Amino acid sequence: MRWTNLCNFACVYCSPEFSSQWADELGKKISQPTEQQQQDFRNYIYQHAQNLKHVYLAGGEPLLMKENLKLLRELNPDVNLRINTNLSKVDTGVFDAVCQFKNVHWTVSAETIEAEFEYIRFGGRWQDFLDNLNTIRKFDHKISFNMLWFLLNYDSVFDYVDYLKGLGFHNNSFVIGALLTPDYLNIRHLPENVLNSLKLKLQSKIDENPGYLLEDSYRNMLHYIAQPIEKNLTKSFEQLATMDQRRGVDSSKIFTELYKLR
Repeated sequence: MRWTNLCNFACVYCSPEFSSQWADELGKKISQPTEQQQQDFRNYIYQHAQNLKHVYLAGGEPLLMKENLKLLRELNPDVNLRINTNLSKVDTGVFDAVCQFKNVHWTVSAETIEAEFEYIRFGGRWQDFLDNLNTIRKFDHKISFNMLWFLLNYDSVFDYVDYLKGLGFHNNSFVIGALLTPDYLNIRHLPENVLNSLKLKLQSKIDENPGYLLEDSYRNMLHYIAQPIEKNLTKSFEQLATMDQRRGVDSSKIFTELYKLR
């Protein structure tokens, strides 16, 4: 279920269609079904909720969507429930309702740490993320991490994986995929010498035989950066500068290694 684009983040790679914060920032109005169409859809879902065996709540940010609270109250308690969340808010009625279910899979979206986290996932705070991660770890729920790999976290994504592994998360908890859009953040715009270093690093990690989804991710990442692209790193920096000016931030002070390539 993806009811609306309601979200409290404006992640650098997202868009107004999936983030109300992005829509507000760009002053873009997203077309919506009519109120009657939306109500008809809600009614249909709620009326059939008891029959559902698998429910995947997406967004925007599903823990903020009031429609999910009504849905959760209608679901069979044995349903398999999956939540794709930025994990920024655990003080919502939706969160409390989710925690009443036993078959829950948290798919947590994040791909780096500390200052990089707060820049990429604009609107979020790293410490809040850690605190809320500790909160959901208290439940007997499955937790996995959905990460995008792109220009800004080309190397730090590995630090993030190591950090989470240090917290005790299993190699089957990590799914890393290359970012495809927007193009200016594509990792393949990096110079060939940097990509070659990443290939060596990925092969080294594969040679350690981590297995599970983590090894699958590393193999997919290695395959992806071997594909050709018409490089335009200059445009990448121009686009970042435009976004920085709009948001009042400075990516060059955070992604120092990247900016050495400019």
